[in-house]
Amino acid sequence: MPSAERRRERRLRGIRRTWVAMSALLICAMVAVPAPGHGQTRDAEPPPSGDSMPCPPPSVPSSSDPLVRSLVTEWADLRQQWCKVSKWDKTWPTVQDLIVDVFTGPGLHPTAGIIVPGSGAAGGLALNVPWNTGGLTDPRFSVNLEGRASDNGFWEVGGKLQALFAGHSERGKAPQFTLLTTHQDLPQLPFYGVGNDTSRHNRVLYGLRDSAITTSFDIPIPFGFTLSGGLDGLWFTPDVSTSFNDAHNEASAPGLHARTTYVRPRVAAAWAYPDSAALYGFSTSAAVAYGLYGAVRGGDYSFSRVDARLSIDYGLDQRFGRFRGQGRLVISEPFARDRVPFYLQPTLGGADINDENFLRGYNDYRFRAPNLVAYEISYERKIVDPLGIRLFGELGKVGRRPGDLGFDNLKSSAAVSITFRLGGAAVAELSFGWSGSEGMHVYGTGNTNNVGGVAAGLRGVF
Repeated sequence: MPSAERRRERRLRGIRRTWVAMSALLICAMVAVPAPGHGQTRDAEPPPSGDSMPCPPPSVPSSSDPLVRSLVTEWADLRQQWCKVSKWDKTWPTVQDLIVDVFTGPGLHPTAGIIVPGSGAAGGLALNVPWNTGGLTDPRFSVNLEGRASDNGFWEVGGKLQALFAGHSERGKAPQFTLLTTHQDLPQLPFYGVGNDTSRHNRVLYGLRDSAITTSFDIPIPFGFTLSGGLDGLWFTPDVSTSFNDAHNEASAPGLHARTTYVRPRVAAAWAYPDSAALYGFSTSAAVAYGLYGAVRGGDYSFSRVDARLSIDYGLDQRFGRFRGQGRLVISEPFARDRVPFYLQPTLGGADINDENFLRGYNDYRFRAPNLVAYEISYERKIVDPLGIRLFGELGKVGRRPGDLGFDNLKSSAAVSITFRLGGAAVAELSFGWSGSEGMHVYGTGNTNNVGGVAAGLRGVF
């Protein structure tokens, strides 16, 4: 048999083994995992009514100063939640409410999680200040400030201003304007080379400092659509190590010495059905975004990018959980003789720099190129509050050119994740991914800003 056919046959066997393993894990989870005792909720059952109800709603003194009002409101909420934990029945739901109020909502809060994959555990502070003194149909404003640092020397700071124009709502959603500014210092990120066939033994490290000022305006329109647009300023400074310089040049790692500045106009459209959140039954969503990265400093590194996503969900019930299929396609088109800097190329494997997961059975940032395609099927259910389980089967590849994104030579992996949930949302996850060519990869992530049940505009910066 020719060598090309043998390699193709080995790839097909690897993909079949991955999907067989995924199917076995799925069957085991549905049959063997015990059903949850009760549904996830933020609302604890109130105590029986009586002459004097313990823990009445807090009385918050009024103040014209938004910062003072936020801090006083936070303190009142925490006191009430602690009272409920001490005096009400159903302890775990009330503990959830307390934890959610510790990490989110108005006022000053600790934050925990990661900065980027590989950064190590990170912590810091967030300040959330809403301006909601008008009526329900008046514009609502909020300011969020946040900073965090990790034990590995990574750090980030940022601020966000949001305006919600509640008087012009469509299907319960209002237009929203967001101004965001961030800075990240990432001292050690892995680079394995560009392309779909790189070796993990070629790993070298580089640093990256990036700053951004972004604006966006989101407008909901009928039939479940949302239109968005924005204008951004982006600054990137790579810091390559000696081993990086020895292994790569401009041909194999475009932009390795380029301090680039971009002006990026962008537009996007999103669609969801049904247009309101559905716990069970069929739902789907799709989004496509177009960004024009115009380099105004640093060299010939201008390009355009299309990023399209599709998700199809089917929720059964609390006993049997939820199935999901999703896909992502990224197409980058450099201008004339320009190139896409290596640090702005999308990645597959573990998690990318935005903490999005595809191909969990490979190391973080494992495959990198200007173009990307990825597919995933998953199954999720609760085991018992607050723990849940997710099972994944994934395929994907990267390519130097859009024509490289065919169905041949797809990388594959299977994974199982244990999730920790609060307020109806997963806030931490530990994944065990497996791939036929590179074995096991363990990945942990989390972010307290993802706690559910929080009003728009109070989720923090990151």
